[in-house]
Amino acid sequence: MKNRLISSIMMATLALELVACGGAKDTDTSKEEAAVTEQQEDAAEEASSEEASAEEEASEETAESAENTEIANPWRECTEEEANAACPRLFKAPEDAVVNGWSLMDANSNENGVPGALVELDFRMEGMDYTARAQYGVGENEDISGIYYDWDNTEDITLANWGEGHMPAKLSRHIEDGWMIDLCTWYDIEIGIAYSLSVEAEDLEGFDLQAIAEQMYSAENEPYVGEPEEGESQGQVQSFEGQYYAGRGNLSITGQGDDTYLIEVWWGSSASEHSEWVMHGTYNESTQTITYSDCEKHDFVLNENGEVDTDDIAYTDGSGSIKIVDDSSIIWTDDQDHIADDLTLER
Repeated sequence: MKNRLISSIMMATLALELVACGGAKDTDTSKEEAAVTEQQEDAAEEASSEEASAEEEASEETAESAENTEIANPWRECTEEEANAACPRLFKAPEDAVVNGWSLMDANSNENGVPGALVELDFRMEGMDYTARAQYGVGENEDISGIYYDWDNTEDITLANWGEGHMPAKLSRHIEDGWMIDLCTWYDIEIGIAYSLSVEAEDLEGFDLQAIAEQMYSAENEPYVGEPEEGESQGQVQSFEGQYYAGRGNLSITGQGDDTYLIEVWWGSSASEHSEWVMHGTYNESTQTITYSDCEKHDFVLNENGEVDTDDIAYTDGSGSIKIVDDSSIIWTDDQDHIADDLTLER
């Protein structure tokens, strides 16, 4: 009887120990599961935070990029008056054109203001959009059009209105996938201005872009047209006063009063080199000749950007004469360089 009681007690104790052991294991498992769950929640929270930070950073970069793009635009809108002030001998819009706007892009000019700002005129006429550009002080081979194609056709022409009818120009055409682009370019070697005029359309067969360029010449925008400068004659203007051309040069005669005249000459020897003469002479009506003895000559060399690299004074006491042949032609005799011997300069 005693032995049975002891056995019963031992079996009950063993059962309690087994139960206690099982409970401990369950508790440890619950703790491990809770720890894993907490780690997963922390990781998810961290990933969500990183994702939000990345989105915020991307948004800031997009905004910054948009801001930089806006700042980088070099063009600014301007009035026609501002455009004329930026470029002498500037074109005008054709009479039947609808002007969409004038724009300027400032250049990195030197102390002499060369090159000047790039001027752009956008206009629409007869269902087509045109872009015209001009820039003072750039080199003869400078391409200011902003259009870069392998041209299918090119043609050398002469503009009748520009340069007293002696302005060389070039017409180019590009054809691609049923679309055509025409470009007309010319260069005023007298004062160093590059011009371009372009148009795009599906069909430009038979179209004459030269005719549009001719319409854009403006006599009112000639740099020598306007009120006399200080010291100039306010009296009657002589018939021979004005601008004359020959080859790569030009000569202007402007009255100063008391039969005295300002003579200015520009003569190019290459795209990067030219000379300028400035003198004052007296007109003899009986011989129809202006004579001078105070000529100052400058020799200029431009760098590849069209900026003045060197300005050398050749002399300051040059002499010579201007023979008035008739109302449209003269003969310049330069005693020092004989630059225009055997040449007749014409309007």
